[in-house]
Amino acid sequence: MRYLYEFINHQDDLPMHLFVNSVAHVPYHWHKEVEIIYVLQGAVTLLVDQRQYELRQDDIIVINSMSIHKLERTQQDNVLLTLQFSPGLLEGETFIACNSTLQTAEDRGRYNQIRRYLAQLVWESTKTAPGFRSISQGLLHLLTGILLREFSAGKNEALQTDGKLHDYARLNRVLRFIDQQYRDKITLQSIADQEHLSLHYFAHFFSGKIGMPFQKYLTSVRLEKAVAEMADSAKSVTQIAHDCGFANVKLFNKYFKEKYGVTPSTFRESLKTEPVRTRERLPSLTKDSPSGDYYVIDTIQAMETLYRHLEEPGGDADATPPSGTGAVQESKIVHVHAARTCPEHYVQPWKRLISGGRAVEGLRADWQAQFADLQRRLRFSHIRFHGVFNDEMMVYNEAEDGEPIYNWSYVDQLYDFLLGCGIRPFVELSFMPTLLRRSNETIFWWKGNIAPPADQGKWDALVREFVRHCLNRYGIEEVKQWYFEVWNEPDLTGLCWAGTREEFFCFYKSTADTIKGVAPELRVGGPALGYGSIWNDSWAEDFMANCRQEEAPVDFFSFHVYSEYPSKKEEAEKLTTIMPPSYYTDTILRLREQIEAEGHPSMELFITEWNFSLYDRNFIHDTMFMAPFVIHHALRTRGLIDALGYWSFTDVFEESQVPPSPFYGGFGLLNRSGLKKPSYYALELLGKLGQRVLAEGEGYIVTGSADGSLQVLLYHYVHVDPLFASGDWSGLTETSRYTVFEEKGNKAFHVQLEGLRGNYRITQYRLNRDEGSVYDEWIRMGSPVTLTLEEEDYLRGRSGPTITTLWLRGAEQFEHTAILPPHGVVLLTLSKQY
Repeated sequence: MRYLYEFINHQDDLPMHLFVNSVAHVPYHWHKEVEIIYVLQGAVTLLVDQRQYELRQDDIIVINSMSIHKLERTQQDNVLLTLQFSPGLLEGETFIACNSTLQTAEDRGRYNQIRRYLAQLVWESTKTAPGFRSISQGLLHLLTGILLREFSAGKNEALQTDGKLHDYARLNRVLRFIDQQYRDKITLQSIADQEHLSLHYFAHFFSGKIGMPFQKYLTSVRLEKAVAEMADSAKSVTQIAHDCGFANVKLFNKYFKEKYGVTPSTFRESLKTEPVRTRERLPSLTKDSPSGDYYVIDTIQAMETLYRHLEEPGGDADATPPSGTGAVQESKIVHVHAARTCPEHYVQPWKRLISGGRAVEGLRADWQAQFADLQRRLRFSHIRFHGVFNDEMMVYNEAEDGEPIYNWSYVDQLYDFLLGCGIRPFVELSFMPTLLRRSNETIFWWKGNIAPPADQGKWDALVREFVRHCLNRYGIEEVKQWYFEVWNEPDLTGLCWAGTREEFFCFYKSTADTIKGVAPELRVGGPALGYGSIWNDSWAEDFMANCRQEEAPVDFFSFHVYSEYPSKKEEAEKLTTIMPPSYYTDTILRLREQIEAEGHPSMELFITEWNFSLYDRNFIHDTMFMAPFVIHHALRTRGLIDALGYWSFTDVFEESQVPPSPFYGGFGLLNRSGLKKPSYYALELLGKLGQRVLAEGEGYIVTGSADGSLQVLLYHYVHVDPLFASGDWSGLTETSRYTVFEEKGNKAFHVQLEGLRGNYRITQYRLNRDEGSVYDEWIRMGSPVTLTLEEEDYLRGRSGPTITTLWLRGAEQFEHTAILPPHGVVLLTLSKQY
């Protein structure tokens, strides 16, 4: 039998490879690295050293260097954590006998030490904390030390055996020689002579067993050693090239760039800015191999098996850090001259649209009380929600003879209230009244009908009478400032639309023509497209092309964006992935390109839903993370989008059964009791910005007002870590919600304002986990599931940024240093005084 040799690529500057995957079949293979397999979930069959073991959840085994082994899937799915490391970390040729399938109750403690170090290695590998690399190396040495102390069992016979594995013993000698003598001049001929073989025979022997030519393997080893040298020494690149056996630095640069994609000098510079990590350093979710069959399953909760062995770094994972204290990891200078000329006005798209859940919720007293307060403070232009035609709004009925009966009383109550608050409807025309539906498919807990109409004429009549009623009640001058959006996410076939794409195109045209037929100046558009279709389908192009071909009116294009990446059709098994912060602007630019290609370069673009998660039970929604998240995306999309409608303003929201906890991860800016979350205060602080942008950069914006006042908004955005982003939510619980973020230190902003004239009142607003985050206050209170009225009042008083003021008289400049902890926000306002 011919066994495959696997060349292990270490994680660039560490002597190991750490990854999570699921295996279907990996044939017999071998490698020089020692391998530890820990079963996080399910079971797998391992054949190693001519023995077979079935490893189940929580089992752990060490595969020694040069041991021939293979893996097979059992009847269960599996999730495995694998650590591969250099055998040089073990003393000599020690054999490690570590196999938990053979453990007894008395020696479980020995295995738990290994599990704990693996958990800590994974933890460090998924964070960007300073010192990550050094701590990981230390943990690796501690782990190998435990293996040597607790599990050593003499010499590794696989490295010395004769008989049928004689060839592998020979190859092992060669590989060990290369590992030890890579600095010297090594040639194929010299190794062949050493093994008493002909050059021709040895060349075929080596490439046949290893799977690559001798010189390529030697170069790979030397590059691996060079990476370690660059991380651990201050030697010059030239010296490292020489010490690692390269003939000259030019050749070293060539091979290095071919493998790592950058020059050695650039690579070394990247190590100095350790928070920015390459993907290779992370415990990847899959490991690809030409010799194995791997598959991907949902690993959400799988890591719990490992993390229960983790001793939380720093104690309580959600213990509140002191605001503005600790190490400053990054500094930024914000230098602005107040007299700088710039445009007088810029559009704030986040103020043009807000959203609620569904229409009937807007008739509730608590919903209306929350909205009235929110609108009084934040002053949005329009509001959107589902279900204005839902059965619960009582808009449609039929007489015994089939004649339609229209009833607008609930709609009137809702629209009268909203207009009285100073906000206009952004009318989403949905869902289908039961008496008009073609079939019985529904969505959400409240069962909105998603079927096309059985009779398009009856639907059009409903829309026509609805529009006429609005015009008669509120007047054309008012209603022509509204927007009419046809349906919601029709691209999600079977979920939001129980018809075909072509049927929706006909439905849209007929509906839009009906509205324009009542009053041509009314604005109509859609289709409230899901963002997955922007990346994975031609929905947007097809919709716009159909509107052009059929002369269907379309005044604006609406769509939705969330952070989770929706799987492509060919990726049905793909894990949910949290996309990087640039995903929102990337999506807008991609859609704009698609629409321009269809001849609409200046069409209004509306994001009518956006939030971090598309799930209304994501615990992150309540956290301090949401404040810089909202600010970052509001500012980054400025100039690219015409309206940015946050979904949604309140947790009085019933798409699914409401949990009992006051902070269950709902979409809302406010929880169901009206307690204001950090996302609410992000929009409130954005609302204090002036009309002119004086300066803008990563983490800040400086604006000015017509009266000479200035505003400086600073924020410290920290994204989720790669493990959470890849789909593992095991680190996220109701009372521990901050362990899933990258670990970053404080960020210092040195604000320097020049060109001031006169007197100013300076107000500083500070918002962070210790100052104004209601979720964190709830945790400090003891996280009661049911709040008393007294506790609600207490939290209401502790919600919101702390405020300090000072006076600046007759100064021409102002300097201030603000230190922001992760997820922190600071607003400085310099109000002109007379």
